[in-house]
Amino acid sequence: MKKIFFDSRPMDKRAREDFGLTEELMMENAAAAMEDAVTPYVFHESTRYIDRPHVLILCGAGNNGADGYALARRLVCHEFCVTCCVVDEPKSELCKLQKKRAELSGVMFTDLYSLDDFIEEKSFDITVVVDCIFGAGFRQPLPPNAEAVLLSVSKIDCRKISCDIPTGLDAYGNGTIVFKADETVTMGSLKLALYSDRAKDCTGKITLANLGISKTNFEHESKFQPDAYLLEKNEMTLPWRRKQNANKGTFGHAAIASGEKPGAANIAANAAINFGAGLVTLTGVDSSSFMSIMASKELPSNTSALLLGSGFGRSNKDAEKYLSYLKENKKVPFVLDADIFYYSEIKKFLEENSSEEKNSRCILTPHPKEFSVLLENCGLGNFSTAQVVEQRYELAKKFTETFKGCILILKGTTTTIAHWSAKENRTCIYLNPHGTNALAKAGSGDVLAGLCTALLAQGYNAINAAITASLAHSLASKKYDGSFALTPEKLIDEIGALK
Repeated sequence: MKKIFFDSRPMDKRAREDFGLTEELMMENAAAAMEDAVTPYVFHESTRYIDRPHVLILCGAGNNGADGYALARRLVCHEFCVTCCVVDEPKSELCKLQKKRAELSGVMFTDLYSLDDFIEEKSFDITVVVDCIFGAGFRQPLPPNAEAVLLSVSKIDCRKISCDIPTGLDAYGNGTIVFKADETVTMGSLKLALYSDRAKDCTGKITLANLGISKTNFEHESKFQPDAYLLEKNEMTLPWRRKQNANKGTFGHAAIASGEKPGAANIAANAAINFGAGLVTLTGVDSSSFMSIMASKELPSNTSALLLGSGFGRSNKDAEKYLSYLKENKKVPFVLDADIFYYSEIKKFLEENSSEEKNSRCILTPHPKEFSVLLENCGLGNFSTAQVVEQRYELAKKFTETFKGCILILKGTTTTIAHWSAKENRTCIYLNPHGTNALAKAGSGDVLAGLCTALLAQGYNAINAAITASLAHSLASKKYDGSFALTPEKLIDEIGALK
């Protein structure tokens, strides 16, 4: 699990004050890291017919631009051409100094107004474009000159690398016109902006570079609190069966409430039985589509976890029955999904059953539109789906600060998992960027809900169930060879093959 920070500037300041690193030395280390990222693609196999390869560096007016000029100076030591596009004349003192050094070193220059002609003349020779216009401190809107440069270089077919954060992304990872990188070399620490839904199409591979001290020293645990955590595969604890003296009841009984669209409940039930639940029953129906899944009009007496909402319908008369059951059976954990968020009773139910962290037994799995409805029904504001996507970090915090017993899995390009931690006295955010666009398919969310229910039935606590289910869901999508043909059934098969 890696730490993610909203703003790394306090860590930069401490590195200078406590470790004696000057800003100029840190900049040289940043340029060296960028040099390591650029050089393998200058004399790449794909450019073997180019006699004189060319690197184009886009430089802004601040210290991100200074990084670009320092990089240019280092690159002219190699046997290829380097040109800096001066997007804005230097304003910071270091940017002025680094540009002067680059000029003295033999770096070539062009400007915004000559860039299109330069690209037309050199397009075949340009093997790498480096974005050093704006860094982590950028605030919207993107200035017209930077916008024009990004549109111009988007025509070039070559390796594209960003310094720190792709230009056009703000601190929350939002932006309209953004430099589309194949790799982003981010400095010192991972930034929250790199893991937004918008960023996933712009960052490419994310490489963390140090600025002259170790990651441990830079992120000093007692001085800097991360704003989020990046989930990795080793956080996934699959429900391997270690105990041999067992029966089906040992591994729990997952109940899946069926309703208006029984296909969704069937998908969730199939996911649950394939993810280790010993017994799975579809409730509210007379029959099941799967031989291994039972059906019952009523909840089984030995229910160990309940999923409510998948395909349930928004006016199902049985909603009160299920909510009352959960109120009366305080030890039964549950997953809420999809249609249940549209019920006006949801606010009162969550206040009575999920308002305290010590009683955490609830996982919610909305997509952005459903979360928008949930926020409104809970009296937390009116937000469009687009606003939920853009503000997912802050809205996830807002929700879990209000309902401290809920584990929120807010689905998206980068899935956000949030829960209140009494120990830390704050909301903890976990980001899962591992899913692919193959999951953009009806039924994928029902699979996730079923996975969560299966783990709760087997005795996982709610946060561990949410993390493992989310990772299994996304990592299985990466295993599938194809982006458009991944069905829920195929996804479940891939989950079963995880190791």
